[in-house]
Amino acid sequence: MTTSNFWQASDGTQLHYCVDDFTDPWKEAPYLILIHPGMGSSQRLYAWIPHLARQYRVVRPDIRGHGKSKPALDQPLTNERLARDLTELLDHLKCSRAHVIGASAGGIIAMHAALRFPERFLSLGVYAATPGINPERPAKGNWLARVAKGGVRQFLTETMHDRIGDASPEHQKWFLDTAEGVTPEYLGRFVPLMASEYFPERLAEIACPVLMVVPDPDPMVEAHEYERMRSFFRNCRYVSVKGAGHSMVGEIPDRCALEARRFLDDVSAGYAL
Repeated sequence: MTTSNFWQASDGTQLHYCVDDFTDPWKEAPYLILIHPGMGSSQRLYAWIPHLARQYRVVRPDIRGHGKSKPALDQPLTNERLARDLTELLDHLKCSRAHVIGASAGGIIAMHAALRFPERFLSLGVYAATPGINPERPAKGNWLARVAKGGVRQFLTETMHDRIGDASPEHQKWFLDTAEGVTPEYLGRFVPLMASEYFPERLAEIACPVLMVVPDPDPMVEAHEYERMRSFFRNCRYVSVKGAGHSMVGEIPDRCALEARRFLDDVSAGYAL
């Protein structure tokens, strides 16, 4: 079944998550946390559920300031806080360790958490995600000024093709609708935070199995960024997808979920990556 739930982080912020659990109730099943991209919500990952929720208890949190999660504009926003949101959610679920997959900014958060709390990770997956945003990248697109001027929906509309390619008008509208809850005021804090640390060398500290899935080419990330981070991961399966957009997890969800399923099954079986 699928449930929509709220919980309270240690700083008092009310955060939202969905649980998709179609595993057999009489069997133990591992948790899988799916963290959506920035300027999105947990709804971006709905199509992954049929591929994963029979074998894994899938949890889709809304990053604070996204979807139905409160932005807590009166609280400090740090990478440590976002990483703790993940581990505190695991505590709330009474889960000691989980598989974690993050897309774009969700992948940045997952990597920060894996470095700070490695004991909580069974594996790590990152889709179109780099270890922090290269400081040149937001400036190149003038993101914050454009969001402040036209709003989140207008900015996503202007950059739609880079995100989900030649999607249908209906698909594009859905993509915009799943950015609910994100405001220019919050992004004015969130985007600089994502660019505040760029840490490819630290990826060598991550010991758990890693899945890295990237668009080829990525309209928003230079290929050398992905190659550099790949060189530091110690135990990594690398998959490139020709022609995918940066928001591949919402553009081609079935392909993305199947790559995750193959990786998770191999990790669970103890196969070499």
